Amino acid sequence: MSSGYLTAEELSIQNHLCVLPCGDVSEVDIVNWSREDLKYYQYYYVDGKPLDTMFRAFIFNPIRMRDDYYINAMHTGLGKQARKNDWILAINNLFEDDVNFKALAQNTKEGETTDIWVTIPYPNPLQKNFGTVLENKLDFSNEDDRIKAVKWWINSFLMRWEKEEDLHKKLSFKGFVWQRNSISASDDAIVKETNNYIHQSGYLSLWLFNYGSSGCAEWKDFLFDAACANPNFYGKTDIDIQWIINATAFSQHFHTGMQIIYGKGEFFNDTHVFDYLNLGATHGYMDNSLIVFQFPNQTMEMIYKNNVSEYIQLYSFIKKTFQGYPYEGMPY
Repeated sequence: MSSGYLTAEELSIQNHLCVLPCGDVSEVDIVNWSREDLKYYQYYYVDGKPLDTMFRAFIFNPIRMRDDYYINAMHTGLGKQARKNDWILAINNLFEDDVNFKALAQNTKEGETTDIWVTIPYPNPLQKNFGTVLENKLDFSNEDDRIKAVKWWINSFLMRWEKEEDLHKKLSFKGFVWQRNSISASDDAIVKETNNYIHQSGYLSLWLFNYGSSGCAEWKDFLFDAACANPNFYGKTDIDIQWIINATAFSQHFHTGMQIIYGKGEFFNDTHVFDYLNLGATHGYMDNSLIVFQFPNQTMEMIYKNNVSEYIQLYSFIKKTFQGYPYEGMPY
């Protein structure tokens, strides 16, 4: 009997996707992920030695390639709108020697395969001087120009991917991720056309949405192959654990996956990760759902070295052996 959740098996992909921000504006401002950075994500370490696999699928999310130029729509207002050069840099950085894709491949052991996904830069309508693409000066206040830019970027990425044949031995490119976590009416047409184009190119499209955001109940109408709900629970905001429970009901009803957000900083308390894991075990998404993990303001190496109990529990959750983790004051 189906649990209602969207599963990785339905899509023929590896489960437990991990988002890697590239150029984030946070305590972790990594543009290029090294082998050392990535090894704690790819493998489960005990006493400094890798004992098992950890994450087998990664989403590279370009945020900022140059100081003060922001690709990610969430950072609008912090600096300048990204231009054509920033979008090109986002591709070039993914294929840099010894980092990002190549570091993942170098770390991946013989006989294993790592799935990769990339986030499409968002064509922000505020950018009226993007640059010249295929002899056309693009202005993102014009919807046709926004679509031209996205298709050009997808083509540019895929051409580079096909050229880098050595990576294909260890990495499997699965598809593209839409960058915004809500979809307004002004983006309706471009999202549908983008997803059509992705499918024509032979790849999957994924959306990471905020539970309750615009468009989430209509995710299939936008032609995504998969969508995963972020319950927005962090532990130190007005949003309580009921949002996780509500998000599970939504995901089961609308057949989506789930997201687990384990961060640090002013919005995050010390127990929120255990709420995600405990409720995942009791509400079925540990065993039955496609899951995407995000780690705001920290890396897996930081978690391993500073919060080893959380590291162990994350591993057990990924392996579906997690038995629950009670803590003082737990409200359920």
